[in-house]
Amino acid sequence: MIDAYIKQMKPLHGGKVKHIIVDQTPHGEVYMGLVIENGKRTYEVLALTDPEGNGAGFLSVEKISDFSKKPVTNQA
Repeated sequence: MIDAYIKQMKPLHGGKVKHIIVDQTPHGEVYMGLVIENGKRTYEVLALTDPEGNGAGFLSVEKISDFSKKPVTNQA
């Protein structure tokens, strides 16, 4: 399962956040995300409750003050 997440996130590595997204659906649900550019490609990253997009989710944003504690990633 973790490999699927790594595959999905890998294209974002090295990209730059160009915009933040905070918007509302026609049903009144607020959602958030980021627009990330990496080379010639642009990605929209949204916080969702599940892969089908059933409602807005929560995105935890944490400052990493000690890079020895950086998130576990698989660059392979």
